[in-house]
Amino acid sequence: MNLGFHELCLMLPDMSAESFSALVDDIRQNGQRRDIVLYEGLILDGRHRYRACIESGITPRCCDFDGTDPLAFVVSENVSRRHLSESQRAMVAAKIATLANGQRPLTCANLHSSPVKRSQAADLLAVSQRMVAKASEVKKKGAPALVQQVEVGKISVHEAEKIASLGPKSQERIAKIEDKRERKSELKKALSISQGRKHPVPRSDFIEPVVQPEWVLTWLARFESMTLCLADAHVEPDTLNRRLLDDAVWADERFVKRIESALPWFKAAGSLSTLIGERRPA
Repeated sequence: MNLGFHELCLMLPDMSAESFSALVDDIRQNGQRRDIVLYEGLILDGRHRYRACIESGITPRCCDFDGTDPLAFVVSENVSRRHLSESQRAMVAAKIATLANGQRPLTCANLHSSPVKRSQAADLLAVSQRMVAKASEVKKKGAPALVQQVEVGKISVHEAEKIASLGPKSQERIAKIEDKRERKSELKKALSISQGRKHPVPRSDFIEPVVQPEWVLTWLARFESMTLCLADAHVEPDTLNRRLLDDAVWADERFVKRIESALPWFKAAGSLSTLIGERRPA
C-alpha cells in the first residue's frame, strides 16, 4: 500500500523523532488502534500512524472521511491530541489563511464556498489574529531552519519574529542554538550589529583624503614609525633629551659628527609646528 498525503494533512507539524519512535513501538506491541482517514484518495489524518505501520511491517487500516468539513476535522483531531503550543497553532492558522485568498490547491477547492479569512483561521486554532499575523511574517521572512523550529515547538513565534529580521545565515545559526538563554544573548548581539549597519552613525571627524606628493607620504610613514616606537617605549621628549645627553658615548667622534649634521634639521623641525599652525585652515 502506497498512499499520498492530503494538503490539509501536511499543514500540521511533524512529530518529534522521540514521539514517532514511541508510536512505532506502541503499534508493534499493541497494533493499530485508530484508523487512518482518507479523503480524495489521500491521507487526511494519520500520516504518522501510516508511516509507523509501514515501519512495523503492519498493513495500515484505513477508512474514508464521511464528514462535511475536512479542515475542521483535521484541526479537531490533531490540535488537542498532540498538545500543540500557541505558537504551533498560530503557524497552522497562518498556513490555513495562506491556502485561502483564491490560492487554494485544486484538491481543496470544495472545502469552503469562500476563502478562509485570517480571523476565521485564528478562531479555528484558538489563537489571536495578532499571533497569526506574526506567524505569517515568520513563514514569509524566516529561514527554513527557523520555521521548522517554530513548527516543532522549540522556538516561540514572538522570538522567531525577531530572529526573522536578520539575514538568512544569522537566522540559521541562531535557530540551531538549543539553550534559550544563549540563543537570546546571540540574538541580542546580532540585532545590535544589524541595527548598526542599517543606521550607521556619521563620523564627525572624517577628513576628505587629499593626494599628497610621494616624498611627503614616505617621510610621514617614517616619522610615524619613529613616533610610535617612542610612544610604545613610553619615552617623553624631556626624558629622550636627558637620556641622549647622559647615555650617549660622546667620545665617539663619528657619533658626534652625525649628531652635528642632524642639528639643522632639529632646529627646522622645532619651527615646523608653527608653520603647520599658520597653514592649517581654521
